Amino acid sequence: MTRLSLAALLVSVLTVHAAEQRSDAGKDERLLAELQQTLAKAWVSGDRATLEQIIAPDWSSTGPDGRRTDRATVLADVFETRVHKIHRVEIDDVTVRVFGAAAVVTGRTHGVGEVQGSPYDVFIRFTDTFVRREGRWRAVASHASLLAGRH
Repeated sequence: MTRLSLAALLVSVLTVHAAEQRSDAGKDERLLAELQQTLAKAWVSGDRATLEQIIAPDWSSTGPDGRRTDRATVLADVFETRVHKIHRVEIDDVTVRVFGAAAVVTGRTHGVGEVQGSPYDVFIRFTDTFVRREGRWRAVASHASLLAGRH
């Protein structure tokens, strides 16, 4: 095999490999965007099992007020003590960036509900960090920033 033929073969193999990686990344991007919608529906419908499948046990969240909380506390507030009632969650403007076994998802949420009897109707920008564990994407960190007005 000549050097030119060997070089052409190598370029061909690398091109196919790169195309496969882009295809896999595209699938992951779609899946992660869909997971955001699945999470929204699960919060509203009270589907704790789905939330626990997607949100890792070691997940932490930083809210618009800067306070950090963990999965156990958030789930207890929604499902056990019911101090947080979620009536509506709409997610849009989602962007997904995949970095191998990690991903960053950003977007906008319109949330309607009540906390300790006080109603809220808010718009936030969010950043969710996911890692692939045992072949599944799991949320490990979230951050929310309150948007003034309806953006």
